[in-house]
Formats: sequence, structure tokens, C-alpha cells
Amino acid sequence: MKELLEEPKGTTYKDLLEVAFSTCDEFLLVKRDQLDLNKNAKQWIEEIKPHIKEIRRQDAWPGTTLLGHYADVYYFNCNQELKEVLIRKTERLYQWLQPELLEDICFYKNGKEWLATVAHEQIGVIMTEDENEIEKIRGIKGIKMS
Repeated sequence: MKELLEEPKGTTYKDLLEVAFSTCDEFLLVKRDQLDLNKNAKQWIEEIKPHIKEIRRQDAWPGTTLLGHYADVYYFNCNQELKEVLIRKTERLYQWLQPELLEDICFYKNGKEWLATVAHEQIGVIMTEDENEIEKIRGIKGIKMS
């Protein structure tokens, strides 16, 4: 497990998304019940609605466990079109925060956590032990990991 020591922004963020989308098969975003979405976020959800694979009511996802309440966790397949949508909408990894967007983007490879974030705490963790994948991430200009 490798912790991101600085938030990936700009080109570094885009390059990280490139690696994530080429490595992983699924990602998730979260809508917490206790936080409203603003108009822009609601419009964005309408834009991505055709890509939503599943929405689950959960009280936990990578990096977060809620106590006494739930969230809607949106699941998506990784594909080129969605990668472009994410790149157009965000410029940094911890930008995934309500009320402007859904929260805590996380990626999965073969059903296992690959990248987990807790955006409001600015935490990002790469979960892979695959040395080739770690080297790809380390090769991204601007990436700093433990």
C-alpha cells in the first residue's frame, strides 16, 4: 500500500487517471445522504446517468465507514468515454466533494481496491502490490508516494 503524499493536480492528475483507467475495470463515486448536491452536481449526474452500472445503499466504501446513516454509492465500468468526462469535470484528485460533485472516487481491479480516496481529508492510497503498476504510477511526473 502506497500513500499519495501530495494531491495529484493538472497533468499529474490526468496521467494518474490514464493509469487507473488502463489498469482497473470499475470505479465508484459516493453521494452522502446528509449533504445536498447543488444544481451543477445534479446536472452532471444526469449527464453520466447512462454510464451508471449500479447504485447501492451502503454505510461503507474504501476509506470510509459511516455511523448510523447511509450513502448512495454509484458504480461505473472504466471506459474511455467516462475517463474523458472525468478529465473535463475535474482538475485534481480531491476535487470529488459534495455539494459540487459526488465524493471519494475509488478504483477497483478485478473486484479489489486499487485506488481509494477520502477527498475531504485529502487522503489517497494506492492499494496495488503489482510492481509494474507501482512503477507506472511512480513514472508519472509530479506523483509523490510513500
